[in-house]
Amino acid sequence: MNNSESSSSTAPQTVTLLPPPDKQPFGAEQVLFHNIKTCAKDVSKIEYKDIAYFIEGNAFYLLDDTACDYFAEAEKVFQGKKSPEELMNTLAQSNTLNGLLSADITSFIAEEDKKDYQELEKWLDNPQPHLREMTNAYAAAEWVKVQKEKRQVILDKAQRLAELQGYTFEDGLLYSYREPKIQKAIKKYLKAREIFLKEAELTPQTQLETLKERLESLNRFYIDNDKLPNGYHVNEAANYYEKYLSKEIKNTEDKLKELTTSIEELSLLGIATPELALAGTTEDLTTGHESYALYFDYLKKSKAFEEYLHDRLKGLLKATNSYALPPNNLLKREYELLKERQKEAMNIHELAIHNIFNMSSSLFLLWDAEDYRKKPIKHIVKANYPLREYILGSKKEQAGEGEFSQLRYISLNSIPQPSNNANKKVPPQENSGETIERILKAHVRKLTIEKTWFDERGLFNVDAFLSTLKSENIVVKSFSEQSNLNAWGEAVKQVLFSAKLKKRLSPFDDSKQAQFLRMTMLSLDTGVGNPLEISGTKSNGKITAIEVLPMEVKSELILAKGEVNIVKMLTGKPFIKVPNKVISDTDIDQKIKLKYSDKGQEKIINFQFGAYQALMYCKAWGFAGASIALGSKIEFGAEGFMIPDVFQVNDEQLTQDLELGLKAGLEVGGFLLWYPPSGYPDFLVDKTKRSHQLIKGALKLESSITAKVPVRFCFANKKLSIGLSIGPPSTKLSFEGEISPNMVGACVWQFQRLLRQANYHRIEIVEDDETFKQLSLLSKGILYSQLNIGLFLAEQKDTIDQVLDIFERSSAGLVAYTLINGDDNILAEWTRLLIPEALGPLLSTLVSEPKVFNIVDTNDDRIKIEKDEALLMQQLALCKVIHWLGNEHIMSTEQKAATRQMQKALERMNPNSKVSKSDDVKKHDFLINRQTILNFMNKDFDVDMEKLYNIKNSTNLYKYLNNGKFYREFDALTINLFETYYKNKDKYDNAAFDESLSLLNNGRH
Repeated sequence: MNNSESSSSTAPQTVTLLPPPDKQPFGAEQVLFHNIKTCAKDVSKIEYKDIAYFIEGNAFYLLDDTACDYFAEAEKVFQGKKSPEELMNTLAQSNTLNGLLSADITSFIAEEDKKDYQELEKWLDNPQPHLREMTNAYAAAEWVKVQKEKRQVILDKAQRLAELQGYTFEDGLLYSYREPKIQKAIKKYLKAREIFLKEAELTPQTQLETLKERLESLNRFYIDNDKLPNGYHVNEAANYYEKYLSKEIKNTEDKLKELTTSIEELSLLGIATPELALAGTTEDLTTGHESYALYFDYLKKSKAFEEYLHDRLKGLLKATNSYALPPNNLLKREYELLKERQKEAMNIHELAIHNIFNMSSSLFLLWDAEDYRKKPIKHIVKANYPLREYILGSKKEQAGEGEFSQLRYISLNSIPQPSNNANKKVPPQENSGETIERILKAHVRKLTIEKTWFDERGLFNVDAFLSTLKSENIVVKSFSEQSNLNAWGEAVKQVLFSAKLKKRLSPFDDSKQAQFLRMTMLSLDTGVGNPLEISGTKSNGKITAIEVLPMEVKSELILAKGEVNIVKMLTGKPFIKVPNKVISDTDIDQKIKLKYSDKGQEKIINFQFGAYQALMYCKAWGFAGASIALGSKIEFGAEGFMIPDVFQVNDEQLTQDLELGLKAGLEVGGFLLWYPPSGYPDFLVDKTKRSHQLIKGALKLESSITAKVPVRFCFANKKLSIGLSIGPPSTKLSFEGEISPNMVGACVWQFQRLLRQANYHRIEIVEDDETFKQLSLLSKGILYSQLNIGLFLAEQKDTIDQVLDIFERSSAGLVAYTLINGDDNILAEWTRLLIPEALGPLLSTLVSEPKVFNIVDTNDDRIKIEKDEALLMQQLALCKVIHWLGNEHIMSTEQKAATRQMQKALERMNPNSKVSKSDDVKKHDFLINRQTILNFMNKDFDVDMEKLYNIKNSTNLYKYLNNGKFYREFDALTINLFETYYKNKDKYDNAAFDESLSLLNNGRH
C-alpha cells in the first residue's frame, strides 16, 4: 500500500519504523537433514508424532518428529509477542506485512501486462507532450481514446483473473467469495418463508398442524359416513380433498424443513433472521416463530386498519362540507389505535434487537431483506504472503478459552528449509497444506479429505475420521491423551466442513484477511487491556476525544467470520455511547450557534435543540479489524476512519505506510436517542420518558458525511427523514434515517421553533421545497387535529394526504369551531409556532364566506350551524388567533419574530400559500389582506340567542371587541409595516396590476 492510500486528514501521525523483511528465512542456513528422526515402523501400525490441518487446505498431514520440531521453532517467532509493537516488528520481519496488496483491480494485472499498464497510466496522466505535434483536435481526441481502450483491455483481463480467484467487483469495490453465498442464502430463506406468509400470523408449525388436523377430520368423516346415499358424490369430493391435503402437508413439511435449514445456514454466515433473533438462541426456534407470528398478526391488523381508515376517510371527505365531526375529534379513535399498534410492533422489533446484542455470537439482524449490506474488502494478499493458520493434534500450550483457542500461526519464512526454496513465491493455485507438503517433503504424509468424514449436514465427524486411521493402521501419538483428542476434535469441527457445505455457505472464513485478523486478535488477547480510543481530528491537528474504550480480554471475537465486534470489547455492554456520559439537564438545556442571513448580513442565533446520544455498534473485519487491534486507536475525520499511529516499513527500496485500510473494513451503526428540551406540548411527547428513539429502526453511519448544519430534514420516497450531527464541530458523526412516526410531531415543532427564532428567515435545514411543503402541511394538520398525526405516516403517504385533505376541505366554520372549542394551551403554542406558509392559508380560511354546516356534539347530537352563527365563530376564532400571536407577553419577548411571522403570512394569505417574487407585489398583498381581515371583523351577524353556544360565543367575542383588544393586538403585529407601506400604496397597486396582466398574457392566470 503506498502513501497515496493513507487518509488525507491533516492531523500529524506518529510513525513507528519497522524492520525490513529478512532476506533469508529463519533457519535457512541449518543443515536440514542433520540427525533426521524417523518414524518407528511396524507391520501392524505406522506411528506419527502429530497431525496438522492447515486452514483452507483439502488434506490432513501426518507429521514425523522432524516436522514437529520445525513447526515448534516456527511458532516461537510469534509466541511471546504480546504488545502491538512487538507483533508488528515480527510481522514485518516475517514478510507478512509486505504480502499485502490494495484491493484494487490493478492488483490483479498479469505480470506480462504490468509494464504496458504503467506506461499507459503515465501517458494518460500527462498526454499533452504526446499531442503537441498534432494539429487536428479530433485526431488528438481519438488517440487519447485509443490509449484508454488499451488500458481498459488490461483492466478487463485483470477483473477476469480476480473473478477466477473467487472475488467479485461492484461499483469499484472488491468483495470476497462469501458475498454471493450470503446473497444466495438470503434468497433461499425468503423463498422458504414465502409459503407461510399467507397466514403469517400463525407459526409455520401451527399451519402444518392445522393441515394435519383437517386431514384427521376428513378421515373421521370417512368412518362416520360410509353409508351415504347413492348418487351423492361427497365421497368422491372427500377423496380428492384428502389427496390435496396430503400433498399440502408434504409440501409444508418440506418448506418448514427448508426454512429451518436456511435459518441455521444464515446464522453460520453471521446473519440472524427475525425468528432466530426473537428466539435468542439457535437451539430452539419455537419462541422466535411465535413472536414473529405476533408481529405478522400486527401487520394483518395494520392491513385491516388501513382498509377501515380508507373507508372512513372517504366518508369524511364527502361529508366535510356539509356534515362532519369537528376536526379535533375526527380521528381520535384511529389515532389511539395507531398508537397501540405502533407500541406492539416496536416491542417485538426491540426484543429482536436486544436479543441480538446479548447473544454469544454477534450476528447481523436481517429484519428486512434490504437491510443487509455487502462488506467490501480493502486488501488482498500477494503470492508470497507467508502467514499460515493451522491446528495440531497436540493441545496448544497456554491457550485461552473459546472455540478458536487451538488455532496456531507460523510464517512460511520461519520454517527451516533448503536455501533453494527461500523466499520463493507460492503459486496462486497452491493451498496452504500443499505448500507445507512441498517444503517439508519426506517429513509429512498427506491424508486427502474424504466425503465419509462428514455427516449429512456437512459437519466433521471425528469418529468416522478415527475409523479411517484405524483401518490404515495409522497411530497419531498426540491422540493417546483423550484431552488432546477432544480439544482437536472440537477445534476441527469449527473450521472444517464438507466441500458441498463450504461451496454453498463457507461458514468459516478461511481467507488470508480473516486469518490475519484471527492471528492478531488471538495474539493480543492475553489480558493486556490496551485502550482503544475513538477520537475526532480537528483541522489544526489537535485531537478531541469522543470516546475511550478499554480493549479487554473479555472482548467478543467473531473469529469464524473474520470479524471483531469492537462494542463487545466493553464488558457486557452492547453499545458505545456517543457522547459517553449520562445526559444531564445541563446537556439538554445547552444551546448551539446557528447562522442565518438577514438582508445580506450573517446573523447568529443560540438555539436549544435538546441533547442527542448515539448508541453505536462498531464492527471491523479483515485487515481493518487487525489494524484496530495493532494500533489500539482509531480516529474519525472528514475522510472517514483512520489510524493516527502509522507503522512504516522501509526495505531500502520502498517505504510503505501500513494503515491497512479502515474505510472499507469498518461498519458503524446503532440507534439515536433524543432528549427533548422542556416546553413540548403533552400530546407530542411522552413526558414520562427522558429520551426517545428518534430514527426508525437501526441507523447507519456514513463516515464520509460531514454535515454543514446540525439538523436537516428531507421528505423523499414518501418518508420524512432527518440528518443529525454529533461531536466536535469539525469532525461530526453524521446520522441519517427515517423519523419514527411518533416523533414526527415533535420534529415539526422543533422545525417551527427554529424558524421562529431566526425570525422566519430561511435556514438551510430542509433538503428542498417539497420537504418544506410537507412540513407545512403537517404543521397545519397538527394544529387542526391537536393530534400527532405523524403516526399516520406509518401507514402510507396517501393516508396522511387524505388526513390532511380532510382539513384542507373543511369549511371555514368547522375550522373556527375547532379553534374556539379546542384546548387553548395546545392551540396557542402551536399557532404561535406556525410558519407563514401554514398561517397564511389559515387566515384565508377564517375570513372566507361563512356557510351553513353541521357538527356532532359530544352526545352524538347533530347540530346545524346557520350562516350567521358560522360568521360569529369565524370572527371569534380570528380574535383568538391574533391574541395568541400578538398579546402583550409575546410582543414584549418576541416582537420581531411575531411581526415578521404576520408579515410573511399576510403576503401568503391564500389557500395555496402562493407568494409573489416581487417585493412590491408582496407589500401590496400585505396591505390588501390586512384590510380584508379588518373588513371581515366589521361584518354584522344576527344569531338566535336562545342557543347556549351562541350566548357563549357572543360573550367571548365581546371581550375582544368591546375594549378594542383585538384591534390593539392586530395593530401591534401590523401597524408599523402598514404605515411604512401605505405611503407607496399606488406604486404597489400598479406593480400588482402589472404582474396580473403579465400572468394573463402568458396564459397562466
